[in-house]
Formats: sequence, C-alpha cells, structure tokens
Amino acid sequence: MKKILGIILGSTVVASTLLSFGVSAASASDFSDMPDDWSTAALTAAVDNGLLTGSDGMILPKDNLTRAQMATIISRAFGAVSTVELSDFTDVPEDKWYYEYMQKAVAMGVFTGDGSGLLTPDNNITREQVFAVLARAFKLEAAEGATLENFADKDSVSSWALEYACALVSNGYVKGSDDGTGALFLNPKSNITRAEFAQIMHNMVKTYIDEENATLSGEYEGGVIIRAKNVVVDETAEISGNLVISESAENVTISDEAVTGKLIDNRKVEDEKTDAETEEKTEDKEENKNEVWLTPGDNNGNTEGGNEGTGEGEGTTPPAGDNEGTGEGEGTTPPAGDNEGTGEGEGTTPPAGDNEGTGEGEGTTPPAGDGEGTGSENKPEIEFESNEGWSAIYKPGSRK
Repeated sequence: MKKILGIILGSTVVASTLLSFGVSAASASDFSDMPDDWSTAALTAAVDNGLLTGSDGMILPKDNLTRAQMATIISRAFGAVSTVELSDFTDVPEDKWYYEYMQKAVAMGVFTGDGSGLLTPDNNITREQVFAVLARAFKLEAAEGATLENFADKDSVSSWALEYACALVSNGYVKGSDDGTGALFLNPKSNITRAEFAQIMHNMVKTYIDEENATLSGEYEGGVIIRAKNVVVDETAEISGNLVISESAENVTISDEAVTGKLIDNRKVEDEKTDAETEEKTEDKEENKNEVWLTPGDNNGNTEGGNEGTGEGEGTTPPAGDNEGTGEGEGTTPPAGDNEGTGEGEGTTPPAGDNEGTGEGEGTTPPAGDGEGTGSENKPEIEFESNEGWSAIYKPGSRK
C-alpha cells in the first residue's frame, strides 16, 4: 500500500455504499428475477450504485452482456462526463439509446473499435474483451513475471488480450474455472452474462461515494470510486483496494496519512504554464525544430494498436465458469465454478434488455479483424530528408 498526499476538509461520514450516480434509484427488491445465489450481492451492489437499472421489472442476470451495455456500465461506474465524436465509426447511430455511453467509453479510452471503423455495440462482449476494458479503465498492469501457465486454455487467449488477461489474473480479480478435473480455464472467447460481469466489478470495487461533502474514515474493503464533490479521505482511512477519483469529482482531498492502493485520478486538469515554463518549452522547440518524431497507431488514432477485439460468434458454452459464478446452460448443475460464472449456453435471444440495452440474440460474428495487432512493435526507425533540407526520424512508439 502507498500513502498519498492531500488536505483534510469537510464533515465525517463513515460510508460503505452511498447513493447511486446519475440514474433513478432502484433496489434489488424491485426486480422479479433477482437471483438468490452466488451473484445476489454483486447484482444488488450494481443496482444500488446505478450500474444496472433493469427493464420492465427484470434485472436479466442470465442474459449475455453486450458491448453497448458494457460501455454503459463502465461509464456509469466511473462517473464519466467527457464525450467524443464517433464520426470515425459507422455502426453507432445517433438515435440509439447507447450513443452517448459509447461516446463516453471511447473518450475514456476503454473502447477503441475493431480497427475497421466498427465499435460493434450490439454484439455480445467476450470475456477477453471485458479483461481489456477493465484493465484499461483501472490502469492495471500484470505483476512482474506473471503468466497464464496455470490455465489449460491459455493458448486460446488472443495475442492482443494477453497483457490484459495477465493483469486481471495477477491482481486477483479473475481466477478461472475448474472443469471438475482440476484443470483451470479462462474461457477467453466465451460470452459473459450480466451477473458474471457484476461479480467481477464487485470484486474490483466495493464502495461508491456519491454524497457531497463526505469524509471517508476507517477501513474500506476493496476498491473505492469517488463520484461526488468536496470529498475528504482522512488520516484514518485504510482502503485495501484502489482509489478512483471520477472525472466529475471536484475538490477531493486525501490525507498524507491515508492508506490506499493505486490512486487513479480521472479529473481533467487545465495546465497553468508559468512564463518560465513557456520560455523553456520555446527553447526546447527551437533546439529540436529540425527533428520530427512520429507515433504510429491504429485506424482510430490509437498508439497502443487496436481494441478489445471483435464479437464471438455463436456464443457456445465454455467449460464450467470461473470466479464469476456457476454456469447457466440448460438448467443442469455445472461443475463447481468460482465467483464469476460461465458463459450463457447456446447464445439464445434473452428477454428485452434494460437501460443498458437489449440482449444480444445469436451473438453473430462481426466483420473480420479486431484491430489489436496494429501496434508499433518491431518496426525499424526510418530516416528521411525533406525538400527543404531537414531530416526526420520515424521512430515507432516515441514522441518528442
């Protein structure tokens, strides 16, 4: 754990989970299909904190999660505000309910498209795509030396998703499933249900702070996301997980005695440049005016090369689920799962979705290409000269 610096303000509130953010209040009892199983606590937390809102009195726990629903949930969870134009993408009509959420997810950098101008919002999202979105959102990195050697299906993980899968596994958020033989599976190409995703999210974040002028004191299990203004993390606070400050939060202060995991500050800060800084940058620019550094990226302008991948096809049933919970299938009891659960069986069309969107039906395969391989690895430096006599170096992955 590391300590982070701030100033103490405000009144004291010892909080666990506070009011939901930006959506109508709902409770678990409002939904006729709220399950009583491994996923109940996670789904209840998702409802209480505005991540899931359901549809027609149903929370649809066994429905496959779509990419649009994922974008909705992650932007709600992080209190995202900024949007970007989606003119580079051809499959997100402005009249769709999820348009603004897709704008926010792209602005957050967690959705980048498939490299061919598609965001595939209506496709089911796969587990490895979920790993990518969460690793980006929480800025997770794999522990040094981390591998997927313990998983029997490690070779099924797409090359672009390896670092993200390692990050989720090495940080303890995903543990894989046991098929009854002792072998562990990640099921990277399988779809993920709404209940399963709610469980992963609950593993990562236990507390959402939405009350203005609140002060966090004492112990907090798991991660904390602050989405309100004028919040104080005082000197007695001990947060066992990561601390996220949302883009919409203002005047958040943290005592230098507070103990937390990684601090993830998503607020937009205007840089105030002093005359000295401006002069220094001018001198640096003058010194380097004859040198140009270019950073290649994918078709969406991303220097990391690609996205979270494409949809997964027919939504076939993977081996028994992992720490997101048990499988759903045909109603039979699957091998013991972990807290996440397995995929959804045959990819059948679920009941109408909620405010995050409807279910995904057949899980059809989107156009080829996930864009993840468009990065700048192993590309040589190229030196060239212009007609004006200056030289330039094309050096992938660098900028000056």
